[in-house]
Amino acid sequence: MTRVKLLGRTINLRRLISERMNKVFRSNIEFLFDRFESQDLCAIVELERLLDVVQLAHDLLSKDLTLDSFDLMLNEMQENVSIVSYSSRLASQIWTEMQNDFLPNFILCNTTQRFVRSSRVPLVPVQKPSVPYAKPNFYCGTQDLNSAYQSFARLHSGFFGMPHMYSIVRLLGSRSLPWLIRALLDYISNKITTLEPMIAGLQEALPKSIGLLPFDGGMAGCMRIVKEHLNCWHSKSDLKADSLRGIKEIGSVLYWMSLLDIVMREVDTSQFLQTAPWLGLIPGADGQIMQSQDGEDSPIVTLFKSVASVTSSNLHFSNPSVFRVLSRQAEAADLLYKTNINAGSVLEYALAFTSAALEKYCSKWSAVPKTGFVDITTSKDFYRIYSGLQIEYLEEAIQAQSSNREVLGDSVAWGGCTIIYLLGQQLHFELFDFSHQVLNVAEVEVVEVAPTHKNLHTVQSSEVLLEAMKKARRLNNHVFSMLKARCPLEDKQACAIKQSGAPLHRIKFENTVSAFETLPQKGA
Repeated sequence: MTRVKLLGRTINLRRLISERMNKVFRSNIEFLFDRFESQDLCAIVELERLLDVVQLAHDLLSKDLTLDSFDLMLNEMQENVSIVSYSSRLASQIWTEMQNDFLPNFILCNTTQRFVRSSRVPLVPVQKPSVPYAKPNFYCGTQDLNSAYQSFARLHSGFFGMPHMYSIVRLLGSRSLPWLIRALLDYISNKITTLEPMIAGLQEALPKSIGLLPFDGGMAGCMRIVKEHLNCWHSKSDLKADSLRGIKEIGSVLYWMSLLDIVMREVDTSQFLQTAPWLGLIPGADGQIMQSQDGEDSPIVTLFKSVASVTSSNLHFSNPSVFRVLSRQAEAADLLYKTNINAGSVLEYALAFTSAALEKYCSKWSAVPKTGFVDITTSKDFYRIYSGLQIEYLEEAIQAQSSNREVLGDSVAWGGCTIIYLLGQQLHFELFDFSHQVLNVAEVEVVEVAPTHKNLHTVQSSEVLLEAMKKARRLNNHVFSMLKARCPLEDKQACAIKQSGAPLHRIKFENTVSAFETLPQKGA
């Protein structure tokens, strides 16, 4: 029954209920966004699940009521209705949350691929509104259902990982996600600019000559020499801490991008499996995407063209122009989806952007040796600065009987090693890193000297420090391996020598096809 009589008037009850429900749905969505804005970024999974509950209720009521589109209501509450608007309310909130709380106060655990909140007190307290109150029907319906749902939501509230990245990709979509990516890339560029004077201050304080650590002094002698070299930084504790935080935040953004890249690749693959049959695409011999029929239209275009030609010649169709329009739309869809299939990697683009941002500081952080050969003693390049920062915070963590990773996490390695790799200093770092040299000396010392000849406390503290250095080296090697796989350097930079003996700096040798690929195959 649609119309009822009330006090001598006929009222469209269905329309009134529909208007009321439209208002309730908008209020519910508004409440969920307010609730998310009062929590940290880990609540993004809870927001998506609650929005799914609201959408399910909307779908069920839409069977009997004429309601506004759920996507329309969601876009209205996100202030994302305009065609020229790429920054939705949710995207802006995620970016604000990352800038003010997530990047400064969350640390990375590379083993679990998760970010967790640091144990240290934030330098700047994060101000957030109080959690708004709402009736149970704005959640899951009843107190019992809400209690069960909260138990599920708590499983994702203490960390940020892959489930949260899936939620971000699904909620933002292809419209707002590029805006967030660009904001994060600009954040990396600004952080590098902020780091420049800090690195310059640490470079100026370094001694003029830093040689290789001698093997005859043992591990204790090597650590004493390193302390003497880095004693110049004793009065620059704030500068060191700020530098490490800056490198850590750069690493956090890059690792966040790697998680996003994994999710985007899965989404793109799923979309490709759905669209490939309609586009006439098949996998090639080497995993390349090939056209099933060269020079011909795709199956979807062929289908609609044939339908349009049949309808135009058949007199029983009163409006054949509709199918001609569908045929043109199929051609447009064909071009659109084929363009998206060749989309690049988010992580590789982020690494290329970071490399471009480092170009202006290349002369300061990666100076050309005056002699044209590898500079061992007088180098003050970025790898030398990061090497000193790394061994100092490892030693400080051991002395304080607490892990500095609880404050900085594994993001420091991701940020520092990425900058070293993009500056072309990986080999220099692996050869002249203080931790690497100490580990090499310790391996020789273990063979030559029995541990019974040493003080027990000294042996224990040395073993803990060595284990921390080994973990740092394994993590550095892991980061370098990932960078080589995802961002191979296109040109090999080296130094050449003329016949006269004069060195040529930064000669570029383009990568060529491997000799093994050009050898004649067996049976050819």
